[in-house]
Amino acid sequence: MKGVNKLVMEVRPESEYFDKAILFLKPEKSDHPQKDISDSAEKLLNDIKTHERTDKPSPIWLLFAGITAGSVISWSIIFIIGLL
Repeated sequence: MKGVNKLVMEVRPESEYFDKAILFLKPEKSDHPQKDISDSAEKLLNDIKTHERTDKPSPIWLLFAGITAGSVISWSIIFIIGLL
């Protein structure tokens, strides 16, 4: 870690995956009220949580679907040309 005078804030998010988050406070913001700093940390974690996309398909499934579609199209063309 760079420097030894870092102000550290440990936040315990409500998450099934994470036990805690460690945030490093900017030195110029250390004189702000603790309530504002805590609210900002909570908002940051909530923003991260709302940006998580669980409905996005996995890249493996997209790769599998692409390979399958390509194979079906290729074999269809070979089959149609073979009939002519």
